Amino acid sequence: MSKSLSRRAFASLVGVCALGTTVAVAPDASAIVGGVPVPDGERPFVVQIEQRGDDGTWSHHCGGVLVHSRVVATAAHCATHAQQGLVTIRLVLGRADSSAPGGTVVTGEHFTVHSHPDFDTATNTDLALIVLDGPVDQPHAALPPLGTQLTPGRLVRAAGWGRTDLADPNKPSRMQEAKLPVNKFDTEGGTWDDKFICAGTAESRVGPGDSGGPLFDPNASGGTVVHGLVTGDTNTCPGLFTNLADPAVWKPFRAPLASEGLGNVIPG
Repeated sequence: MSKSLSRRAFASLVGVCALGTTVAVAPDASAIVGGVPVPDGERPFVVQIEQRGDDGTWSHHCGGVLVHSRVVATAAHCATHAQQGLVTIRLVLGRADSSAPGGTVVTGEHFTVHSHPDFDTATNTDLALIVLDGPVDQPHAALPPLGTQLTPGRLVRAAGWGRTDLADPNKPSRMQEAKLPVNKFDTEGGTWDDKFICAGTAESRVGPGDSGGPLFDPNASGGTVVHGLVTGDTNTCPGLFTNLADPAVWKPFRAPLASEGLGNVIPG
């Protein structure tokens, strides 16, 4: 781990794998500490991304969020290696408990991955879009208007399938959700891009297991709005989130979305 952002090898993408080499370094995946179980059907826009192991079995990899009937947003560090063909992922929508049957499974033959080409852990660029070949019936969350700012103290929520105890490597099968206060982000003398969102406390925060999961307000006018995606943490921030209201983060995605007739996905 570096002095600020967690940079330990991301277990499902990094280290000695089928390729036999170390392929990358990325921030820790993160999920929910100090949360509560999510009942079936309550957060249908939260997506579980699974990765196929060498033995053909599927296991939890990252979180994501459905922001359009054909578009899932997640962290770039969750998707880049799938885009490069180094790992195989699939999406599971509408399932809160990963040990139970059900949900809509979308395999890689039916989606295209677009990761931010300039992703860097210190900048607000940890974004990837997974574009489905066709629409799904699951309800989706809305994106915030570009330029939206979350004021410190505002309560938002995070959801995911990762660890509920930072000292315990086991992860729950059922999605967890926690209320997190937005914090004023300390860039540590300019080490970090000030566009990031910081949220959480020592007792209620994201933790290892589910990067790419949403930071959202379920009570926004007009429905649920997803403001950010889990990217990691710093010395001074227990939960660092890619800010989806930053106009710059969307620039690389405008052309690929427009080519699919999805130019209206990016908020104005």
